[in-house]
Amino acid sequence: MKSDKQLTIREQIIRCLEAEPMTARDLSKALRIREKEAYSHLPSIEKSIRHQKKQIKITPCYCLGCGFEFKDRKSFKKPGKCPECKKSRIEPPVFQITGF
Repeated sequence: MKSDKQLTIREQIIRCLEAEPMTARDLSKALRIREKEAYSHLPSIEKSIRHQKKQIKITPCYCLGCGFEFKDRKSFKKPGKCPECKKSRIEPPVFQITGF
């Protein structure tokens, strides 16, 4: 088994998300990468873990102003503003890797 220093960034992200639910900001702090980079790896991770009968469970983001929940959003990234109240106070999505 590889030590933490030998793992790729994607392998480290997978390990973190299997251990506990995390936001992209949590991942960026834990792995010392940019938040934008954490978001960029998630689509590839989603495809690669499918073969292991796993999936990324996403707790959707929601507006802190009016409570609107972005349930049907396909993108992993946090939206810029709420379509209901037009405010930009959006709670980011939370990711976790689970089995099917």
